[in-house]
Amino acid sequence: MDLTELLILVVGLSVAGLAKGTSGMGLPLIATPILAGVFGPRLAVAIVTIPILASNSLLLVQGYRKRDLLRGIAPLFVASAIGTAFGTLLLASLDQRTFALLITIMVVVFLARGDRLLGEDPAALRARILGPLICFVGGVLQGTTSIASPLVGSYFHARRLAAADFVFTLAAIFEVNAIVQVIGYSAQGLFTPDVVALGLLGLVPTLLALAVGIALRDRLDPQRFRQFIVALIVLSVANLLWRTFAA
Repeated sequence: MDLTELLILVVGLSVAGLAKGTSGMGLPLIATPILAGVFGPRLAVAIVTIPILASNSLLLVQGYRKRDLLRGIAPLFVASAIGTAFGTLLLASLDQRTFALLITIMVVVFLARGDRLLGEDPAALRARILGPLICFVGGVLQGTTSIASPLVGSYFHARRLAAADFVFTLAAIFEVNAIVQVIGYSAQGLFTPDVVALGLLGLVPTLLALAVGIALRDRLDPQRFRQFIVALIVLSVANLLWRTFAA
């Protein structure tokens, strides 16, 4: 790896870590396309998985006092893990364009009408059905691209969680997905010594920027935070469509 490639790795993961610390999402959304231009899509997804795992771990430790939030969403973890496992193994056989369009439609519906779809009670039947479904499809998306935020982020955005609750919940779900990814990619032989070395090297800029993002998050008022989340979700969908139809 030459100096230019090293700079791209550091800058890409720094920006991605900053977004992750601020919002709980956005790391693979930003880092994967940047690294793919240097290392190729397949290796980029594998490299980014290591910073994803570490950054989610740090967010969970930082917000551990909110662990009670996770007691009622066990079905979401199970659905997300199954979807991620499915994605690492089988998504290559699916039609990518149809899948991307379905994801886009679901995100648009949730951003526009998510509150009404879920109802006022998060424990209502509609929420109990939609939650696992969204997390399963998001897991499938993460298993192939490492990007689950278009669906999972829009679902929890519709539930109007407070900023800290939103970040902690997403970190927990994405952590489960990342663990499944590591297992699946290891079984496929993607984690070569070079990939692991690049992933570990990328931890330095990622975690430093993550800490800055955490500090910035505390300064955002709730309305600004929700606007920031919507912007990231829209960017996620635009990125997904671009990678599917233009790349």
